[in-house]
Amino acid sequence: MDNLKKIVTVCVLWILILLITYFTFFDSGYIVSWVFMAIFVVSIVLLILALLITLLVLMITSISNQNSYKVKRYLVSQFVWLCFAVVSLGTQIQFSEFFTYTPDNGNTAVIESVELNGTNQFISVRSEDLTNPVILFLAGGPGGTQMSSTRAFFKDLEGEYTIVNWEQPGVGKSYHARNNKELTVDIYVEDAHELTLYLKDRFQQEKIYLVGESWGSYLGILLADMYPEDYYAFIGTGQMVDFTETEITCYNLAMEIAIERGDQRQIDALEKIGVPPIYGENVTMELATYLQYLHNYMGRNDEINHTDWDTFDTLFSPEYSVMDSVNFARGLIYTFSHVYQQLYGTNLREENTVFEIPIYFLHGRYDVNAPVFLVEEYYDVVVAPEKELIFFEHSGHNPWIDESELFNETLRSLFDLH
Repeated sequence: MDNLKKIVTVCVLWILILLITYFTFFDSGYIVSWVFMAIFVVSIVLLILALLITLLVLMITSISNQNSYKVKRYLVSQFVWLCFAVVSLGTQIQFSEFFTYTPDNGNTAVIESVELNGTNQFISVRSEDLTNPVILFLAGGPGGTQMSSTRAFFKDLEGEYTIVNWEQPGVGKSYHARNNKELTVDIYVEDAHELTLYLKDRFQQEKIYLVGESWGSYLGILLADMYPEDYYAFIGTGQMVDFTETEITCYNLAMEIAIERGDQRQIDALEKIGVPPIYGENVTMELATYLQYLHNYMGRNDEINHTDWDTFDTLFSPEYSVMDSVNFARGLIYTFSHVYQQLYGTNLREENTVFEIPIYFLHGRYDVNAPVFLVEEYYDVVVAPEKELIFFEHSGHNPWIDESELFNETLRSLFDLH
């Protein structure tokens, strides 16, 4: 009975705090939600350890024929609290859905579900005036999202444009939109085009603008090539060109850096996975062997204007519930692994070179994830009504983050032409 009273008391306090937060401090609700998550997770770990210790004591008392009544009571009590903590954790995960939102900064700012080719997927819409021209942002990946980062780094554009960020199938809020094992490049293109038609109709626009980052830059090129009637212009940043050659180049650079540093551990790790392309059930961790090494390498480059934005800013953003964050991580592992292998053999220099709309590449000078020489080679063979390759001299793979103010100014100057 004592345990039951204590559990009821904890439940009342817990729910009371959530209700007060929801109706009084809603903007901080997602933080409170994560705090309770941490409390329940730590409690579960500690209770499991306590159970194991109590079981060990029970075994000892049984062997030595000592009275084990009190030990058994402790064991039952700990088990009851463990069950309560597990149930509370699951309940808190559900509660976290009620605290998701996107900060509005006084503007229109919503996250909503849209039906695309028979599936429910999510977008964020941010604008001071919904009659403004529309920019559709295609995030990196596959299996990545920039819903919170575009909110942070494109906020200066909201006065002139309506910024739409598409949460692609297989990641975050749209993780369950499609069966991950069935995802293909063609499906992404079809869904992106369906979203384009939806945005044109909803916002009464003859055409919209496209901005694609990394994997999104490849999608953007395909859309610009296949459906020029729907887009004014395309901007690619962190532009992908040839996926196989990119991976080989990144692998060789990581090996070169490791040899220069005498980093035998990294050399051994690279030799173990072998030269790309890499195939398998889960290539994410294998590719991370050199991609994360290069990410850290760029992180130490003083020429790059580093920001304090990282993955944790997305995981713990107000746009995401606990399950959204879990699905974000799952997207990076499972969606990326399944889709990325389909991109080997792709070479835009041979397959997509002639366009009917303006094509612009805004690229970081020190981008090693999308090698500069490949972008230059691709730019040379692109034929378009207008094209331009602009380097950002203090950026790595994400100039829209590293030099956001300059990037936004450049985007305005290019898009205003159309």
